[in-house]
Amino acid sequence: MLPKEKRVNKKDFEFIIKNGKTLYSSLFSFCYIESPLPHYAFVAPKKSFKRAVKRNKYRRIGYDILRKLEHNYRVSAIFIYKKEALNAPKEEIQKNIEFLLSKIKK
Repeated sequence: MLPKEKRVNKKDFEFIIKNGKTLYSSLFSFCYIESPLPHYAFVAPKKSFKRAVKRNKYRRIGYDILRKLEHNYRVSAIFIYKKEALNAPKEEIQKNIEFLLSKIKK
């Protein structure tokens, strides 16, 4: 899990969704906005992940992968899982996260 100071808070969440840029991959919708300090959030929608256990599991997987990555991106970002992520292995989730973060530089 990421430390609380590196996660997106509630007031910034709506601002990022409304005003941020959006990228897509096979497993995520990715909304981001440039900021001086990096903040991240993972969202597992109730529509796609019916059980709270699954939603929490996939959020923890995302935070764990992000914590292990070496990155210096100055963005506040939200990763929103798609329904296709339900059957995806952890390695594929990691590849999608790395792909989306690499697109920010360009």
